[in-house]
Amino acid sequence: MINNKLSKKGFTLMEMLIVSGMFSILIIVIASIFVSAIRIENKVFATKKVLSQVSYSVEYMTRAIRMAEKDTVGDCISRGDNYEISGVNDDNITFKNALQDGNCQIFYLNNGQIKIQDFVTGTDFDLTSSDVEISNLSFTANGEQQGDIFQPFITIYLEAQSSDSPILEIQTSVSQRNPDITR
Repeated sequence: MINNKLSKKGFTLMEMLIVSGMFSILIIVIASIFVSAIRIENKVFATKKVLSQVSYSVEYMTRAIRMAEKDTVGDCISRGDNYEISGVNDDNITFKNALQDGNCQIFYLNNGQIKIQDFVTGTDFDLTSSDVEISNLSFTANGEQQGDIFQPFITIYLEAQSSDSPILEIQTSVSQRNPDITR
């Protein structure tokens, strides 16, 4: 009788090993899910940071480009057009901004950052921070020819990323606010 009572009071070594193994596996699975969730969250925050800076930059550029006016004097754009696109990969755009008293401005890509050059102050300003790398920026003009019947508009394309985010590709088009249609 005494032996039966003692054998029913505790767990065997085998039972303890099985339960400990199952508990260890459960902890490892939960920890790996937690680590994966943190990595995904970091990527989402990095992508959000890139998207925020790119959105600001694109909105700033489109607002300025929308207010371009024809350079009839030729002091900003040699051709006398509304826009002049230049650079190795068409990554520079020069125009006169009607909102800033016809001030000549250039948006361009330099060392992975979008910059704006203001001719009045003679200074360059960063539109994107060094945390975000712009790997591609290009401008395309449509309806720019003076003999056509189309309103000029610019298409902006860029690729951006940070160290923890995937490459974001953004494209938008903006037309000039002041009519420039000649018939």
